[in-house]
Amino acid sequence: MLYNTHINIGGDSSTVQIIEAKCSCVAGTALCNHNVALLYQTAHYSHLNLAAVPPVLTCTETEQRWHKPKIMGVKPGRVSDMVVMSTKPKQRTFANGVRSTLYKAVRGELPDPVVLKVAEAYKNFSADIAPLITTMAISADVPLVESAFGKVQEGSPISYQPPVPVSRAIFYHPDAPPPPPLPVDGYKLEPTSCQFACSLQQQLLLQSLQTTLDMCRKIEVATREQSVSVEWHQVRKNRVTSSHFKE
Repeated sequence: MLYNTHINIGGDSSTVQIIEAKCSCVAGTALCNHNVALLYQTAHYSHLNLAAVPPVLTCTETEQRWHKPKIMGVKPGRVSDMVVMSTKPKQRTFANGVRSTLYKAVRGELPDPVVLKVAEAYKNFSADIAPLITTMAISADVPLVESAFGKVQEGSPISYQPPVPVSRAIFYHPDAPPPPPLPVDGYKLEPTSCQFACSLQQQLLLQSLQTTLDMCRKIEVATREQSVSVEWHQVRKNRVTSSHFKE
């Protein structure tokens, strides 16, 4: 919906005073948000030293933008994490889309020592007849890094596309001292001055969340693996945690 706004401004260059402000909206008798938007836009034009409102150009009157990549909402990721799905789902298709099935198709360690001598083997070939592998900067001088398929050359697509899988297993050092039992003995929260009258249902909920010192220590030991632990999910129910505290 379009509204007609009118603002009469007076004063000098250092001090600006609104003499009159009108708008055709319901709140037009006061300083409505349409007039405020007009003031912000006018201040923007004044900051750009524009003597008049610039014309509104169509898309064909400005620079084309097809060469500028649109990266809003698109983040780089690994090929193994991508899912290709059809815009029009058909029958007899996978519900979860098509995923990468990258696997190690060769036996033995990577890279093959013969592959590292590509530049030496094709040094007498010109660039127009040399195989494509000679353009991949493969050399025995490039250091090797770990990947999901073993050691590969640093900077190669395999080095960052299938990295070493991250294990969620917890390995304890045999000579490490045991963690202290939590909560610490003698530690208590200071009394609060906040007073709140709970309903019967709220009182029952608070009573169900109460734990003893022995229960706290058992819960701390049983939930160290966090989301992998079943007890971790059960204890988090009906409790305010850092994950949804802002809600």
